[in-house]
Amino acid sequence: MKSIEWTPQEGPDAGKCFIITRMSAFTADRWARHVVRALARAGANTPREALQSGIAGLSGQSMALFGHMSDDDCDRAFSGLLDCVTIRRDPNNRAIDPAPLIEADITDPNTLPALRTEAFRLNVDFFKAAIYQIYPLIALLRETQPDEAPPPAA
Repeated sequence: MKSIEWTPQEGPDAGKCFIITRMSAFTADRWARHVVRALARAGANTPREALQSGIAGLSGQSMALFGHMSDDDCDRAFSGLLDCVTIRRDPNNRAIDPAPLIEADITDPNTLPALRTEAFRLNVDFFKAAIYQIYPLIALLRETQPDEAPPPAA
C-alpha cells in the first residue's frame, strides 16, 4: 500500500516522523461511503467545482465538508483518517517499525489537522468514488419525493 512520510517543520512536533498509509480498498470504500452518507444526512452538498477539479479540488474542500457533519460522524471520520497514521519514534533508526499513534505523540494543535489532511489526500479517490456512487442516488430520491404536498384539486 502507498505510504508517505510527513514531518512537521515547525512547532513542538517539528522533526517527528509520521508515516501515513493508504487504507485498504475495502476499508477506504466503507469509510468513504459512511462519510458521504453522513454528509447527505446533514444536508451538505458536495461542491460540484470540487468534483470537477478532481482529487486536488476535493482535498482542498475536505475540512469544509467535515464541518457539515454531526459531532459523532465527524469523530468517526477523523478517527478513520488517523488510523492511517503511525509514528517512527526513532527517526534515525529505520530498523524499528513505526508504531501506532498514542495521545502523547502529538503536542502541537496544528499536527492533528495536518495529519488528517494528508491521510485524506491519500484516500480521496475512494471518497470521490463514493460521492459519484451515492450522491446521484440521493438526488434522484429527492426528485421523486415531493418537498410539499400538492395543492388540493379544484
